[in-house]
Amino acid sequence: MIKNMSFLILSFFLVFSCSVPTSETLTAKQILDRMVKAYASCKSYRDTGMVKTLFILPDGNRITEKPFTTAFVRPSRFRFEYKERRENQEYRYLIWANGKDVRTWWDIIPGVKRLDSLGLALAGATGVSGGSARRIPGLLISEPIGAGWDIRNLRNLKRLEDAKAEEADCFRIQGETGIDGQGPVTLWIDKARFLLRRLDQQKKLANFRTEDTTTYEPVVNGEIPDKMLEFDPVR
Repeated sequence: MIKNMSFLILSFFLVFSCSVPTSETLTAKQILDRMVKAYASCKSYRDTGMVKTLFILPDGNRITEKPFTTAFVRPSRFRFEYKERRENQEYRYLIWANGKDVRTWWDIIPGVKRLDSLGLALAGATGVSGGSARRIPGLLISEPIGAGWDIRNLRNLKRLEDAKAEEADCFRIQGETGIDGQGPVTLWIDKARFLLRRLDQQKKLANFRTEDTTTYEPVVNGEIPDKMLEFDPVR
């Protein structure tokens, strides 16, 4: 009886251990799903990051850098800011929400704007921010964002060789947006927390092409001081 019971326990353990995916056996879709869940289920989120774009032009190359920050406390407190330098002058773009009160501000267009939804506010900043206003905020909030592509909808996913982003061991997965002129997207996803640490993409336009690298320093479920959620345009 004892031998039979031991055999059954050992058999159950072997079957169970073989059915649980490990970091080596996880598919690209499983990794992406776990990342999406990490953002959808977090109570708070904040990050600092950078969008670096290399423009490859017929008359030479140039690089732009757009630093950004995000702060979010569920269900509806949100702040996003990105900066950009143009002709030796720095510009700021703010998106802020507290419940249904949604505001944006941009140096280039004077005045505070009020919008009907956070999704609309983020859509308006997607292109000029290099996509940073769309990628992670689109995973944090439940309302739709009309502009840009959604990480959750990447097609033809495949797993690439693992690598490090800064000091973080990362899964790397690749997918396609389905948009003409946009090359594959490579996501670098932190193995420990399933958070996005880096995103790479190439785009081909009529007379030039670009190589985008977006990096993230994310924190989930940490304290978000009120100061990080202030709406502080320069008036």
